[in-house]
Parts: sequence; structure tokens; C-alpha cells
Amino acid sequence: MPQKLLFVGLLNALLLTACNDMQQSKPTTQKVEKYTATSVLITGKVGIKSGNVDAVDDSKNLIVSTTVQENGRYQLEIPAQTKLPIVLHSGDFKSVIVDTDLTSYDINALTTAIAKKANVLGGYTRQNMVVAASNSVNTPDANKTSSGFRGDPTSQYGGWH
Repeated sequence: MPQKLLFVGLLNALLLTACNDMQQSKPTTQKVEKYTATSVLITGKVGIKSGNVDAVDDSKNLIVSTTVQENGRYQLEIPAQTKLPIVLHSGDFKSVIVDTDLTSYDINALTTAIAKKANVLGGYTRQNMVVAASNSVNTPDANKTSSGFRGDPTSQYGGWH
């Protein structure tokens, strides 16, 4: 009987020690720095009629700047080996480039709200930008999938994609 009690006591002590160690150790997330592989032509529409579009790095250093065209459009070339994320500023509006797979970035009140939300979530990462963007669209949960849509599923979201 005393051997059983000793065994149970040792087992409890080991479990408590293991649980305590797990609580104290926090997973570390290694931040991977990304850069543009080649120069990238970025285009889009701006929410202002005139002014500039400035591309800055995370330290707010100017990378490149361009003038907004008459039709509210802009175009600028990001040089190769530019560190991401890149923040595009135009007046009070901004948009964030976290990946150069997309090359069209509008800059308006919605993109500004998404950027601000992502920054609050922990910074301009792809994951934070996705969460911020999904939280910025007012779609009822029931309509986020075809199975939850009540009506003709071929007309949802403008038809099948």
C-alpha cells in the first residue's frame, strides 16, 4: 500500500511539474522577413482627386512616390529587394502591400480601416490583413457559404466563380 501511495505521489508531482513548465514556456513566433524578388508595378485607384501616392517601408522611409492622375488612378514601380510590408499613403488614406502576388491596390476609406485594424491586431502581416478585411465586410454568417444561402445559389455573389 505505501508503494502505491508513493507511486501516485510521484506521478502527481511529475504531472504538476510538466503542466507548470508548459504554462511558463510560450511559443515563439519567428518573424520571417519578405522582400520583393523583382521590381513590381503597382496600380490602383485613389479616393482623392489630386495629390501624391507615397510608398513607405515599416520605418516610414520613402521608397517611391507618384502623382495621382486626372482619373484618380496611380501607378508606381516598387524596386526589387524592397522589404515588405509596404504602406501606400495618399492624403488621409492608406493601403498595405504584404505580398506582391497582387499588383492592384486601391487606396480609400475601406483600405484605411482594414490597415488600422490589422495594425491593432499586431501589425501588417498577411494573417492580420485577412482577419481585418473579413471583419470589415458586413456579410451575415448565414450567407458566407452557399449552403447557408436561402435562395438561388447560382445568383449568390454574382453566380458561380
